[in-house]
Amino acid sequence: MSKKINIGLVLPAMPGYSETFIHNKINGLIKNGFKVVLFVSRKENSVDVHPSANIYYQVDINNKINLLYNFIKIFVLNPLICFRFLNLERASCRVWTEALKNLIINSHIIGKPLDWLHFGFATVALRRENVAEAMGAKLAVSFRGFDVCLYPHQNPDCYNLLWKKIDKVHTISNDLYQRALSLGLSYKTPVVKITPAIDTEIFRFTKNQNLHVPLRILTIGRLVWKKGYEYALKSLDILKNRQIEFEYHIVGEGSYREPIIYAIKQLGLTDHVKLKGYLSQRNIIKELEWADIYIQPSIQEGFCNSVLEAQAMGLLCIVSNAEGLAENVQHKETAWVIPKRDSECLANQVINILNTDEKALKQIKENAGNRVRKKYNLPYQEKEFCKFYINNKY
Repeated sequence: MSKKINIGLVLPAMPGYSETFIHNKINGLIKNGFKVVLFVSRKENSVDVHPSANIYYQVDINNKINLLYNFIKIFVLNPLICFRFLNLERASCRVWTEALKNLIINSHIIGKPLDWLHFGFATVALRRENVAEAMGAKLAVSFRGFDVCLYPHQNPDCYNLLWKKIDKVHTISNDLYQRALSLGLSYKTPVVKITPAIDTEIFRFTKNQNLHVPLRILTIGRLVWKKGYEYALKSLDILKNRQIEFEYHIVGEGSYREPIIYAIKQLGLTDHVKLKGYLSQRNIIKELEWADIYIQPSIQEGFCNSVLEAQAMGLLCIVSNAEGLAENVQHKETAWVIPKRDSECLANQVINILNTDEKALKQIKENAGNRVRKKYNLPYQEKEFCKFYINNKY
């Protein structure tokens, strides 16, 4: 790469501990000679990122003195970009007050030397659709799940302006891309599918163990409604009623913890389910080594790194057919895909595994591990993202 390419990555907040896909992308780009700048809307997390990645935070819209200062500052330093942005806003049928407000909201971005302005989620592009064009940069956006599967339900036509401004799309699954097309994205917009990836040197199959008694079942993910934990718990209630012994660990934290605890008690599963909370990567690996079966009963899921990690570690995986999960695995070859919200089917699949001979289960594990190592490794992902920004004919 003869010229260092400057990439501005726009995020709603600093990437959290579970958002390894963002950390991996930043580190991979910097390692390959790109300059990465982060534009962050909220100061919520304090997770470390690569030390050479500069970080700029959106101005606090509740601080009127700071708003006025930033308004004057960007006009003094970047008058031409500001006028171009305002003209584009007006051409997009935004009233002057809204255009000026959007100018201030984007003051932490305007004027930075960028070749690409890449929105990490489609939702963070709202009110920023004209920034890249005003700055003479290319605009890219990633589809990851919530942005195209959930947000548009309550905000119809929210991306109409964005679709007109995009130079290139990054999607993590074919399903998410198809959903974006159904929302109005043009078929002519260049799109690149780059799936999440994991460190296959850290997450790797080290031993082949028979199924334990009690059966060891695991899920890793944020405690949020869309992960479908209640359907998993209902399936475990079915297993309990069929006299199958098990222990279920849930690793993660989140706002849905209380409803999960309530469901556990209502179903009489207190002695069978353990909420492990937030764990370090080292302890997550210990959980993966402990488990026999990994289940991901999500209602909505972009792709899910945890399923990749579980497959790489030799777990037998059962996932719902929520968006990218069905692409994450190969049904009956590397794992099993069941209908979402179907607790009975999930319970039956666990029972089917218990009734399958060890040789067949071993083959499933080997298929899964080999596929993850081949298709979902970090060097491959790094290479694909480099091509994304360099090759305009991708």
